[in-house]
Amino acid sequence: LPTLEGIYDKSARVLRKSGLKDQEDGFVFGQLPKSWNPTEQGRKFYVDLEHGQKTGFFIDQRDNRTLLQSMAAGKRVLNVFSYTGGFSIAAMQGGASHAASLDSSRRALDIAEKAIRLNDFESSTHRSIEADALSYLKNGVSKYDIVVLDPPAFAKSASARHAAVQGYKRINQRTLETIQPGGILFTFSCSQAVDDRLFTHTVIAAAINAKRNVRILHRLHQPPDHPVSAFHPEGSYLKGLVLRVD
Repeated sequence: LPTLEGIYDKSARVLRKSGLKDQEDGFVFGQLPKSWNPTEQGRKFYVDLEHGQKTGFFIDQRDNRTLLQSMAAGKRVLNVFSYTGGFSIAAMQGGASHAASLDSSRRALDIAEKAIRLNDFESSTHRSIEADALSYLKNGVSKYDIVVLDPPAFAKSASARHAAVQGYKRINQRTLETIQPGGILFTFSCSQAVDDRLFTHTVIAAAINAKRNVRILHRLHQPPDHPVSAFHPEGSYLKGLVLRVD
């Protein structure tokens, strides 16, 4: 890999839980600044390798960000569990009239705002909301045309599957109850233990409870550079739906 400049090992926290107390994060090959600005299909991002979650940037949503970008022109977009603003930046790159990034982490929102400035977007067209997602969704999302729900994994193992399904159902139902007719919902799960079929059934159950008719416009997954072994179907961890809500 002649273009590879560095590898940063971010496994210390997990390994310490396994008893390797002396494990430290750091570069195992090469060297890079601990914060840098990658570009993805014309979109600029700010990545904090040292303090960010996992790699600091989730490249597995690349194609799904591009899809949102293609649908965002003139729309008001709410990005829930926004982390560092990936979907918000895609929406603004696509001509959204306004994008709001909602996350419980002030640090993540600060990074999103740095990325907004990197892309030279008008600051008045973006709003950061530091809040608990479920609490915020109680207030309704009717002023938005497109809502993105991209939560962290609710189930790390099969034993947590039931609780995860209830969590996905709650956030989707609260969104579906108030999104305006004709609104678009991008909703995702990155939980290995919740497969495509179960996630789809969970979202449909949320729509039934919310008394909303929905149509599936797209079924989404991780991109081809995250291949799935035929002998390990759980490797298809990322699944998503794009719904039109009537």
